[in-house]
Amino acid sequence: MLKNTLAAASGLLLTAPAFAHPGHDHAHWLSDPIHLLTALAIAAVAVTGVVVAKRKKAKLDK
Repeated sequence: MLKNTLAAASGLLLTAPAFAHPGHDHAHWLSDPIHLLTALAIAAVAVTGVVVAKRKKAKLDK
């Protein structure tokens, strides 16, 4: 239990700078479209992964 708690706490503390991404201007007019495009790209990668996994599983089941 302590090991899991320590791992979770260190993971949260060590990745804090990644959430802030310093040097990024959120007031810029392109900020919203860039964030939207990034979210769409991440979603596309996730969907591609799911489709590939399903096709691979279907191929193995034959």
